[in-house]
Amino acid sequence: MKNIILCSSNPLLIKNVYCVLRDEGYSVDTVEHPALAVKKVLWGTYDFVIVDSEPFGMSAGEAAQVIRSIAPGIPVMFLGDEGGQDPAAGTAPPLDLEEFTRTIHSIAV
Repeated sequence: MKNIILCSSNPLLIKNVYCVLRDEGYSVDTVEHPALAVKKVLWGTYDFVIVDSEPFGMSAGEAAQVIRSIAPGIPVMFLGDEGGQDPAAGTAPPLDLEEFTRTIHSIAV
C-alpha cells in the first residue's frame, strides 16, 4: 500500500480527494498546512505528497523544495494554480477526479 500526504486547507477538496485515494487503496494522511506536510515527511515514510497550491503561510512551492531536500525520491504534485505544474516532475494538476486518479496511478507506482 502506498502512503500519501494530502495537504490542503480546503475541507471540500480534502474530502473529495481523500475519498478517491482511499477508494483506490492508498493510505492517506491529511494536513492543513504545507509546513505540517514537511514535518510528516521528516518523521514518516511516504511515497507521494499532494499539496494544494492555494497560499496559506508556507507556499506549496516552498514546501516542495524542503520535501525534496529531505526525501528527494518522493514525487510532489500540486493541486490548483501554483505555476500550473510541478516543474521538477513535469506533472500538470488534474482537471477532474478521473484524470487525477490516472495521474496518481502513473506517478505513485
